[in-house]
Amino acid sequence: MATINQKLKLKPITCHIFLIYGRNNGKFPFSHSILILDEDIVLIDTGCGIRILRDIKKNYNIDYIINSHTHPDHSAGNWLFRKTPVYVPKEGFETSGNMVALSERFVSKELASVWRKFVRKEMHFKNHKPNYSYDERTKFNFGETKLEPIYTPGHTVDHYCFFDKKERILFSFDYDLTSFPWYGHEESSLIEFKKSVEKLMALRPKIVVSSHRELIDKNIRQEFRNFLKVIEDRNKRILLLLDEGKSIDELVRYAPIYGKYPYAKQLLIYWEKQMVKKHLEMLEMEGKVKKKGGKYVRAKK
Repeated sequence: MATINQKLKLKPITCHIFLIYGRNNGKFPFSHSILILDEDIVLIDTGCGIRILRDIKKNYNIDYIINSHTHPDHSAGNWLFRKTPVYVPKEGFETSGNMVALSERFVSKELASVWRKFVRKEMHFKNHKPNYSYDERTKFNFGETKLEPIYTPGHTVDHYCFFDKKERILFSFDYDLTSFPWYGHEESSLIEFKKSVEKLMALRPKIVVSSHRELIDKNIRQEFRNFLKVIEDRNKRILLLLDEGKSIDELVRYAPIYGKYPYAKQLLIYWEKQMVKKHLEMLEMEGKVKKKGGKYVRAKK
Protein backbone atom coordinates (compact mmCIF):
# COMPACT_ATOMS: atom_id res chain seq x y z
CA MET A 1 0.00 0.00 0.00
CA ALA A 2 1.23 3.51 -0.83
CA THR A 3 2.36 5.83 1.96
CA ILE A 4 -0.09 8.59 2.85
CA ASN A 5 1.29 12.04 2.11
CA GLN A 6 0.58 14.18 5.18
CA LYS A 7 0.67 17.48 3.26
CA LEU A 8 -2.40 16.61 1.23
CA LYS A 9 -5.81 17.30 2.75
CA LEU A 10 -7.14 13.76 2.97
CA LYS A 11 -9.88 12.40 5.24
CA PRO A 12 -9.73 8.65 5.96
CA ILE A 13 -12.95 6.74 5.30
CA THR A 14 -11.38 3.29 5.74
CA CYS A 15 -7.74 2.28 6.00
CA HIS A 16 -7.66 2.19 2.19
CA ILE A 17 -10.17 4.88 1.12
CA PHE A 18 -9.64 8.61 1.51
CA LEU A 19 -11.68 11.68 0.71
CA ILE A 20 -9.78 14.40 -1.16
CA TYR A 21 -11.27 17.76 -0.28
CA GLY A 22 -12.01 19.78 -3.38
CA ARG A 23 -11.49 23.49 -3.84
CA ASN A 24 -14.21 25.76 -2.46
CA ASN A 25 -15.00 22.98 0.03
CA GLY A 26 -16.23 20.86 -2.86
CA LYS A 27 -18.91 23.29 -3.94
CA PHE A 28 -19.64 23.72 -7.66
CA PRO A 29 -17.72 24.22 -9.95
CA PHE A 30 -15.56 21.78 -7.95
CA SER A 31 -16.23 18.51 -6.14
CA HIS A 32 -14.51 16.19 -3.70
CA SER A 33 -12.55 13.26 -5.11
CA ILE A 34 -11.81 9.80 -3.74
CA LEU A 35 -8.34 8.25 -3.43
CA ILE A 36 -7.99 4.51 -2.95
CA LEU A 37 -4.64 3.25 -1.65
CA ASP A 38 -4.86 -0.52 -1.89
CA GLU A 39 -3.20 -3.09 -4.15
CA ASP A 40 -4.32 -0.69 -6.88
CA ILE A 41 -4.04 3.08 -6.44
CA VAL A 42 -7.16 4.63 -7.90
CA LEU A 43 -8.52 8.15 -8.22
CA ILE A 44 -12.30 8.54 -8.49
CA ASP A 45 -13.35 11.84 -10.10
CA THR A 46 -10.98 14.65 -11.04
CA GLY A 47 -12.95 17.82 -10.29
CA CYS A 48 -11.25 18.73 -7.01
CA GLY A 49 -9.06 21.41 -8.60
CA ILE A 50 -5.98 21.36 -10.81
CA ARG A 51 -3.49 22.34 -8.10
CA ILE A 52 -4.72 19.55 -5.83
CA LEU A 53 -4.59 17.07 -8.70
CA ARG A 54 -1.00 18.07 -9.47
CA ASP A 55 -0.10 17.25 -5.85
CA ILE A 56 -1.88 13.90 -6.14
CA LYS A 57 -0.02 13.12 -9.35
CA LYS A 58 3.31 14.11 -7.79
CA ASN A 59 2.83 11.95 -4.70
CA TYR A 60 0.97 8.91 -5.99
CA ASN A 61 1.40 6.64 -8.99
CA ILE A 62 -2.27 6.39 -9.99
CA ASP A 63 -3.04 3.05 -11.68
CA TYR A 64 -6.32 4.24 -13.14
CA ILE A 65 -9.03 6.87 -12.92
CA ILE A 66 -12.77 6.35 -12.66
CA ASN A 67 -15.40 9.03 -13.35
CA SER A 68 -18.79 8.75 -11.66
CA HIS A 69 -20.31 10.61 -14.62
CA THR A 70 -19.27 13.05 -17.35
CA HIS A 71 -20.00 16.40 -15.65
CA PRO A 72 -16.84 18.55 -15.81
CA ASP A 73 -16.83 19.17 -12.06
CA HIS A 74 -16.15 15.41 -11.81
CA SER A 75 -13.95 14.88 -14.85
CA ALA A 76 -12.19 18.17 -15.69
CA GLY A 77 -8.72 17.02 -14.63
CA ASN A 78 -8.54 13.70 -16.49
CA TRP A 79 -6.15 15.27 -18.98
CA LEU A 80 -3.47 15.74 -16.29
CA PHE A 81 -3.04 11.95 -16.15
CA ARG A 82 -2.36 11.43 -19.83
CA LYS A 83 -0.84 7.95 -19.55
CA THR A 84 -3.32 6.69 -16.95
CA PRO A 85 -6.29 4.58 -18.08
CA VAL A 86 -9.68 6.26 -17.54
CA TYR A 87 -12.95 4.39 -16.92
CA VAL A 88 -16.25 6.19 -17.52
CA PRO A 89 -19.91 5.07 -17.59
CA LYS A 90 -20.90 3.32 -20.81
CA GLU A 91 -23.85 5.72 -21.22
CA GLY A 92 -21.47 8.69 -21.45
CA PHE A 93 -18.49 7.07 -23.16
CA GLU A 94 -19.03 8.64 -26.59
CA THR A 95 -19.13 12.23 -25.27
CA SER A 96 -16.76 11.89 -22.31
CA GLY A 97 -13.76 14.20 -22.49
CA ASN A 98 -15.03 15.86 -25.67
CA MET A 99 -15.76 19.52 -24.97
CA VAL A 100 -17.84 20.16 -28.08
CA ALA A 101 -19.91 17.00 -27.69
CA LEU A 102 -20.52 17.69 -24.00
CA SER A 103 -21.49 21.31 -24.63
CA GLU A 104 -24.08 20.26 -27.20
CA ARG A 105 -25.34 17.58 -24.84
CA PHE A 106 -25.62 19.72 -21.71
CA VAL A 107 -26.98 23.01 -23.08
CA SER A 108 -28.66 24.38 -26.20
CA LYS A 109 -26.64 24.91 -29.38
CA GLU A 110 -26.97 28.67 -28.84
CA LEU A 111 -25.28 28.38 -25.44
CA ALA A 112 -22.72 25.70 -26.31
CA SER A 113 -19.86 28.20 -26.77
CA VAL A 114 -20.78 29.93 -23.48
CA TRP A 115 -20.66 26.56 -21.69
CA ARG A 116 -17.27 25.73 -23.22
CA LYS A 117 -15.82 29.06 -22.14
CA PHE A 118 -17.15 28.53 -18.60
CA VAL A 119 -15.69 25.05 -18.10
CA ARG A 120 -12.35 26.04 -19.62
CA LYS A 121 -12.00 29.09 -17.38
CA GLU A 122 -13.54 27.84 -14.13
CA MET A 123 -12.60 24.15 -14.18
CA HIS A 124 -9.58 24.04 -16.53
CA PHE A 125 -11.33 21.35 -18.54
CA LYS A 126 -9.43 19.98 -21.54
CA ASN A 127 -10.28 17.25 -24.01
CA HIS A 128 -9.18 13.79 -22.93
CA LYS A 129 -10.61 10.61 -24.41
CA PRO A 130 -11.42 7.77 -21.96
CA ASN A 131 -10.05 4.27 -22.42
CA TYR A 132 -12.72 2.01 -20.97
CA SER A 133 -16.39 2.00 -19.98
CA TYR A 134 -18.22 0.34 -17.10
CA ASP A 135 -21.80 -0.46 -16.11
CA GLU A 136 -23.64 -2.28 -13.29
CA ARG A 137 -22.13 -5.61 -14.35
CA THR A 138 -18.62 -4.28 -13.65
CA LYS A 139 -16.97 -5.24 -10.37
CA PHE A 140 -14.16 -2.95 -9.28
CA ASN A 141 -11.68 -4.96 -7.21
CA PHE A 142 -8.76 -2.90 -5.92
CA GLY A 143 -7.49 -5.45 -3.36
CA GLU A 144 -9.29 -5.41 -0.02
CA THR A 145 -11.50 -2.64 -1.39
CA LYS A 146 -14.30 -3.69 -3.72
CA LEU A 147 -16.89 -1.32 -5.20
CA GLU A 148 -20.10 -2.08 -7.07
CA PRO A 149 -21.38 0.49 -9.60
CA ILE A 150 -25.02 1.43 -9.02
CA TYR A 151 -26.76 2.96 -12.04
CA THR A 152 -28.59 6.10 -10.92
CA PRO A 153 -29.98 8.13 -13.85
CA GLY A 154 -31.98 11.30 -13.39
CA HIS A 155 -29.19 13.72 -12.60
CA THR A 156 -27.63 12.76 -15.93
CA VAL A 157 -28.23 9.70 -18.10
CA ASP A 158 -24.76 8.39 -17.21
CA HIS A 159 -24.64 8.90 -13.44
CA TYR A 160 -23.40 6.04 -11.25
CA CYS A 161 -22.92 5.71 -7.52
CA PHE A 162 -20.55 3.16 -5.94
CA PHE A 163 -21.27 0.86 -3.01
CA ASP A 164 -18.81 -0.89 -0.73
CA LYS A 165 -21.03 -3.78 0.35
CA LYS A 166 -18.62 -5.02 3.03
CA GLU A 167 -18.33 -1.66 4.82
CA ARG A 168 -21.80 -0.45 3.69
CA ILE A 169 -20.32 2.78 2.35
CA LEU A 170 -22.22 4.56 -0.40
CA PHE A 171 -20.38 6.97 -2.67
CA SER A 172 -23.39 9.03 -3.78
CA PHE A 173 -21.55 11.66 -5.88
CA ASP A 174 -24.20 14.10 -7.17
CA TYR A 175 -27.04 12.56 -5.18
CA ASP A 176 -25.21 14.66 -2.70
CA LEU A 177 -27.74 15.19 0.12
CA THR A 178 -27.24 18.95 -0.04
CA SER A 179 -30.10 21.44 -0.14
CA PHE A 180 -29.90 21.61 -3.94
CA PRO A 181 -30.91 18.48 -5.91
CA TRP A 182 -30.00 19.11 -9.55
CA TYR A 183 -31.64 17.82 -12.76
CA GLY A 184 -31.15 20.69 -15.19
CA HIS A 185 -30.33 19.05 -18.51
CA GLU A 186 -32.74 18.09 -21.23
CA GLU A 187 -31.57 14.50 -20.65
CA SER A 188 -32.23 14.75 -16.90
CA SER A 189 -35.39 13.21 -15.49
CA LEU A 190 -37.10 14.24 -12.29
CA ILE A 191 -38.98 10.94 -12.17
CA GLU A 192 -35.75 8.94 -12.61
CA PHE A 193 -34.01 11.20 -10.09
CA LYS A 194 -36.53 10.30 -7.39
CA LYS A 195 -36.34 6.60 -8.30
CA SER A 196 -32.56 6.71 -8.02
CA VAL A 197 -32.73 8.30 -4.57
CA GLU A 198 -35.15 5.60 -3.43
CA LYS A 199 -32.80 2.95 -4.87
CA LEU A 200 -29.94 4.38 -2.82
CA MET A 201 -32.05 4.57 0.34
CA ALA A 202 -32.88 0.86 -0.06
CA LEU A 203 -29.17 0.01 0.25
CA ARG A 204 -29.30 1.22 3.89
CA PRO A 205 -25.72 2.54 3.92
CA LYS A 206 -23.90 3.22 7.18
CA ILE A 207 -21.88 6.02 5.60
CA VAL A 208 -22.67 8.23 2.61
CA VAL A 209 -19.82 10.03 0.87
CA SER A 210 -21.16 13.06 -0.99
CA SER A 211 -19.21 14.85 -3.71
CA HIS A 212 -20.31 18.26 -2.52
CA ARG A 213 -20.77 17.71 1.21
CA GLU A 214 -18.31 14.94 2.26
CA LEU A 215 -19.10 12.25 4.89
CA ILE A 216 -22.56 11.69 6.34
CA ASP A 217 -22.83 9.01 9.02
CA LYS A 218 -25.83 10.05 11.11
CA ASN A 219 -29.59 10.11 10.44
CA ILE A 220 -28.93 8.92 6.88
CA ARG A 221 -32.50 7.90 6.12
CA GLN A 222 -33.72 11.32 7.25
CA GLU A 223 -31.01 12.97 5.16
CA PHE A 224 -32.42 11.23 2.08
CA ARG A 225 -35.94 12.29 3.02
CA ASN A 226 -34.79 15.88 3.42
CA PHE A 227 -33.17 15.69 0.00
CA LEU A 228 -36.42 14.54 -1.59
CA LYS A 229 -38.38 17.13 0.37
CA VAL A 230 -36.53 19.88 -1.52
CA ILE A 231 -38.20 18.60 -4.69
CA GLU A 232 -41.63 18.76 -3.07
CA ASP A 233 -40.90 22.25 -1.73
CA ARG A 234 -40.05 23.35 -5.27
CA ASN A 235 -43.35 21.90 -6.48
CA LYS A 236 -45.19 23.94 -3.85
CA ARG A 237 -43.27 27.11 -4.75
CA ILE A 238 -44.16 26.71 -8.41
CA LEU A 239 -47.81 26.00 -7.60
CA LEU A 240 -48.02 29.23 -5.58
CA LEU A 241 -46.85 31.13 -8.66
CA LEU A 242 -49.62 29.56 -10.75
CA ASP A 243 -52.66 31.02 -9.03
CA GLU A 244 -52.67 33.20 -12.12
CA GLY A 245 -51.52 31.61 -15.38
CA LYS A 246 -47.86 31.91 -16.29
CA SER A 247 -45.70 30.79 -19.16
CA ILE A 248 -42.48 28.88 -18.54
CA ASP A 249 -40.44 32.00 -19.31
CA GLU A 250 -42.48 33.99 -16.80
CA LEU A 251 -41.90 31.34 -14.16
CA VAL A 252 -38.17 31.34 -14.88
CA ARG A 253 -38.02 35.08 -14.15
CA TYR A 254 -39.17 34.26 -10.60
CA ALA A 255 -36.27 31.77 -10.29
CA PRO A 256 -38.17 29.25 -8.10
CA ILE A 257 -35.22 26.82 -8.26
CA TYR A 258 -32.04 28.93 -8.07
CA GLY A 259 -33.54 31.98 -6.36
CA LYS A 260 -31.05 34.23 -8.15
CA TYR A 261 -28.42 34.01 -10.88
CA PRO A 262 -25.12 35.15 -9.30
CA TYR A 263 -22.77 33.81 -12.02
CA ALA A 264 -22.90 32.41 -15.57
CA LYS A 265 -26.39 33.89 -15.81
CA GLN A 266 -27.20 32.53 -19.27
CA LEU A 267 -26.35 28.99 -18.19
CA LEU A 268 -28.20 29.22 -14.89
CA ILE A 269 -31.31 30.53 -16.61
CA TYR A 270 -31.17 27.68 -19.11
CA TRP A 271 -30.82 25.08 -16.32
CA GLU A 272 -33.56 26.80 -14.31
CA LYS A 273 -35.89 26.50 -17.30
CA GLN A 274 -35.11 22.82 -17.74
CA MET A 275 -35.88 22.09 -14.09
CA VAL A 276 -39.06 24.18 -14.09
CA LYS A 277 -40.23 22.20 -17.15
CA LYS A 278 -39.67 18.94 -15.30
CA HIS A 279 -41.67 20.12 -12.30
CA LEU A 280 -44.52 21.25 -14.53
CA GLU A 281 -44.55 17.85 -16.25
CA MET A 282 -44.73 16.13 -12.88
CA LEU A 283 -47.47 18.46 -11.61
CA GLU A 284 -49.46 17.88 -14.81
CA MET A 285 -49.18 14.12 -14.34
CA GLU A 286 -50.44 14.53 -10.78
CA GLY A 287 -53.39 16.61 -11.99
CA LYS A 288 -52.27 19.69 -10.06
CA VAL A 289 -51.50 21.87 -13.10
CA LYS A 290 -53.17 22.39 -16.46
CA LYS A 291 -51.84 24.03 -19.59
CA LYS A 292 -54.07 26.57 -21.29
CA GLY A 293 -52.67 28.10 -24.44
CA GLY A 294 -49.05 28.90 -23.70
CA LYS A 295 -49.60 29.24 -19.96
CA TYR A 296 -49.81 26.93 -16.98
CA VAL A 297 -52.48 27.35 -14.33
CA ARG A 298 -53.11 25.68 -11.03
CA ALA A 299 -55.85 23.06 -11.35
CA LYS A 300 -58.95 23.64 -9.27
CA LYS A 301 -59.56 21.14 -6.51
